[in-house]
Amino acid sequence: MKVFWDVTSLLHDPPHEILSGRLVQYLECPDRLQRIKTALEQDDAFEIIPVQSDDWPKIRTYILTVHSEDYLDYLETIYDEWTAIGGDKTAVFPETFRHHRLRGLTTNQDLKKIPDDVEPAGNYCFDMSCPITSDTYRAAIASVKVTLSAARALTDSNHSQLRGVFALARPPGHHAQDSLCGGYCFLNNVAIAAKYFLEHCGSYRVAILDVDYHHGNGTQQIFYSDPQVVYVSLHAQGDYPYFTGAAEERGSGPGLGYNHNLPLPTGTTTDDIYCETLQNAVDVIRGHTGIEYILVSLGVDTFADDPICDFLLTASCYPRIGRLIASLGKPTLFVMEGCVGS
Repeated sequence: MKVFWDVTSLLHDPPHEILSGRLVQYLECPDRLQRIKTALEQDDAFEIIPVQSDDWPKIRTYILTVHSEDYLDYLETIYDEWTAIGGDKTAVFPETFRHHRLRGLTTNQDLKKIPDDVEPAGNYCFDMSCPITSDTYRAAIASVKVTLSAARALTDSNHSQLRGVFALARPPGHHAQDSLCGGYCFLNNVAIAAKYFLEHCGSYRVAILDVDYHHGNGTQQIFYSDPQVVYVSLHAQGDYPYFTGAAEERGSGPGLGYNHNLPLPTGTTTDDIYCETLQNAVDVIRGHTGIEYILVSLGVDTFADDPICDFLLTASCYPRIGRLIASLGKPTLFVMEGCVGS
């Protein structure tokens, strides 16, 4: 299997984050990607392919099919703006968040009318796991390039025999909404790749299978009204990001019936329970017509020893997961999402 990666992805390296009210070492660290790459290099089944620095010169065009221009500009410029007014040079941390219940009580000011450049850090972020350093934007762009390079390889006629390609992307992406970062995610890599298949490769419909422990709120939000993208997520019920991922969330408008959430209980989800649910997810995808590509948001934080998650999956479960995905018989793009365990 071809594995695309970019050393620039390692540049995003904040020293800390806020987790459970504590200042802790940043969990989504560069070493996470390095350890995965090292393990893959030791297996002849994988071919590591570095992304060229001058590739994708019009990368913003692809990103803007998913994210708003003001949000992308924010990610590019906020660090310099933050430090210019005396913000700590370590990283940009929001201290106030835009909330729908927050308004001027005496003026009855509508929150929607407040300009986006008022406290932008709190306007474009929904938690405290996305500190922005001087190198974050470059790393996030590199992550998109890795994902698009893998997607292109999957569609390239010269690689017509490829059935699966792996984008070893970092930072991850499935929590990033069209104009919000959170959950270690800044740009939604898998959503951008889905748009690439649809708009640049002429695909009729694609399916995104999210097997990360956490619900992909960003991917769901981006495609919630889009019948060209089938989104299916297996995730922990009642865990982060807490406010999304219910089975009742089925899509809206023309996208109604194309969003499928399969929440699983924390503390008791074993290999068998997970694979039974994944079989249901595979059957759901099969039930939709016209799907040409499968995109897998590959989080392996479902592993029993992951320090911030609570499933009971063993190492032997993951080949079973792979076989179930392969049973769909479609060209498949795997995109790295979460895992912080050893």
